[in-house]
Amino acid sequence: MPYAPSFLDRVFLAVAPQAGLARLQARMQAAMMLDAARAYDGASRDRRLSGWRASAAGPRAEGDSGRELLRYRARDLYQNNQAVRAATLQFQGQTVGSGVTPRAVGANKSLRKKANEAWKRFVDTCDPEGQQDYYGLLSTTVSSMFIDGEALHLWLDDGRGNKWSQIRLLEADHLDETRALLVKAANARVINGIEFDEWGRRLAYYLHETHPGESDIVRLSSKTKRIVAADVDHFFHIARPGQIRGVSWLAPSIVSLRGLDDVTEAMIWRKRIEACLGLVVRTPDTQGAAPVVGAQRMDDKGRREETMAPGKILRLGPGEEVTAFEPSSSGDTIEFMRSRLYAFCATTGIAYHEVTGDASQANYSSMRAAKVAGYVLMDMVQWLVLAPRVKAAWRRVMWRETTLSGVDLRNVSCELSMPVRPWVDPLKDIMAKVLEIRAGLQAQPDALAERGINWEDFVAEMQEWLKVVDKAELIFDTDPRRVNDKGALQSAVTAQGAAVAAERQQQDPLTT
Repeated sequence: MPYAPSFLDRVFLAVAPQAGLARLQARMQAAMMLDAARAYDGASRDRRLSGWRASAAGPRAEGDSGRELLRYRARDLYQNNQAVRAATLQFQGQTVGSGVTPRAVGANKSLRKKANEAWKRFVDTCDPEGQQDYYGLLSTTVSSMFIDGEALHLWLDDGRGNKWSQIRLLEADHLDETRALLVKAANARVINGIEFDEWGRRLAYYLHETHPGESDIVRLSSKTKRIVAADVDHFFHIARPGQIRGVSWLAPSIVSLRGLDDVTEAMIWRKRIEACLGLVVRTPDTQGAAPVVGAQRMDDKGRREETMAPGKILRLGPGEEVTAFEPSSSGDTIEFMRSRLYAFCATTGIAYHEVTGDASQANYSSMRAAKVAGYVLMDMVQWLVLAPRVKAAWRRVMWRETTLSGVDLRNVSCELSMPVRPWVDPLKDIMAKVLEIRAGLQAQPDALAERGINWEDFVAEMQEWLKVVDKAELIFDTDPRRVNDKGALQSAVTAQGAAVAAERQQQDPLTT
C-alpha cells in the first residue's frame, strides 16, 4: 500500500518543503522495506492488495453488522431462486430426512422399553398446532437454519401444567435484537436478545410473543418476554469462538446467486428477442400516413412503438428502410453459470446434480466423490449441531415422564440414529457394508441404527417371523441359515433333510 503522509508530514511540507520532502521520502522507503521484509505475502501492503479492507471485528460485531439484511435477502432467494429452493430441500432431506431418532441405552430392558415408548408418545403430540410430529419440526428447523442461519425451539407445557410437553418453532425474528443491557443485580448482560452471566453461560432469551413481521397484520402487540434458557433450544452453526447467533448459510453466495438471476433473466429476454422479428423502420418524408407494421402505442416520450408476432413478415411501403435486430449470443454463458453453481454447491455440501437436476457432467465416480464430500458437511451438521439439541430434548422428555408416571427415567440415556443415506450403486455399497461388518469394523446393531432400526425391535420381529417360517417348513433364498450366498442349501440343512427323510422311510417304507 502506498505510504499515506501523516499530519506531521504535511506540517513539515508546509513549513520547510525541502526538509519535509526528505522526511517523507525516508518514511516511504522505510515503509517499503518493512513490507518487503514481511514473512507472508498475504500480509503485504503493495498495490496488489491495497484495496483489500479486512475487518478486525469480533464474532458478535461481525454478525451484527449484516445478519438481519442477509436473512431477508436469503429468504427472497429461497422464494424465487430455483437452485436455492432445491438446495434447501436437499439439505433438509440429507440432514434430517425422516428423522434423527434417539433410542434408549444403558438401563435395564424394562426401563429402555418405557423410555422408548415415552419418546414415541412425545414425538406424536409435541406440535401445539397439531400439524407435524417432532421429526417434522426438526426438518423445518433445519430449513430455517439453512436460510436464516438459526432457529429456536420454545418448550411449552401441555395446557395442564405438565412441563416440557410441546415445542413451538420460532424464526430468528422472534429474538429481540434491540435488547442490550447490563443486569446489575444478577451481574449479567443481554446481547442481541440473549442474557449471559459473567462467564458467558446463557441464562435467558428475550422473545417477541408474535412475529414482528406480522404484528401489523394480525393487530397484535409484539411484546418481549423473558424465557429462561432451560426452555429454549437455539439451533445454529458455530463458526467462530464466542459466536452467539447464526448467520445464513447462503451468505457467501448471495451476491453470486443474485448475479446469476440477472444473467438468467437476460438470457430469457435474449431468447424472446430471437423468437421475434425486430425491426427499425425509417420512413422518408412523403405524403400520407406510414403503413402500420403491428399494434401501436405511444411511449412516455411521445415516440411511436409497434410490435410484431414471432415469425411474422410484413411488406412495408415504398422508400422505407429496414434494419433487423440480430442479438449476439454468448457461447460461454452456460459454462459460466455451471461454474458458479458448482461453487455454490460446495458451500452447502449438496452435489451439483442434486441442486440442478443436471447429471450430464456426472458418472459413478464423480457422483460418489461429490456425495462423500457432502457427507462430511452433513456429518458435521448432524452430530455437532442437531445431536446435542435432540439429546437435550430426550432428557426433558425423560424428566417429564418421570414426574407423570413415577418411574425414574432420568438416568436413561440415548444414542442417535441418523437418516439412511441413498446410495449411488446399491449393490456395491451393500457388499461393502457386509464386508465391513464381517471384518469386525462395525457392529451389526450400529449398521441397523444407520437405517433407523432399533436392533432389539429387529431381533424380536425376526424371531417371530422365523418361527412362522420354520413351522410352515418354508425355505427362502434370503435366509442365510438355510441358503448360502450362491443360492444353494447349506450343508447343515441338507443333512437335516436327509435325516428327516430317513426317519420317514423307517416309519413308512412306501414313502420315497
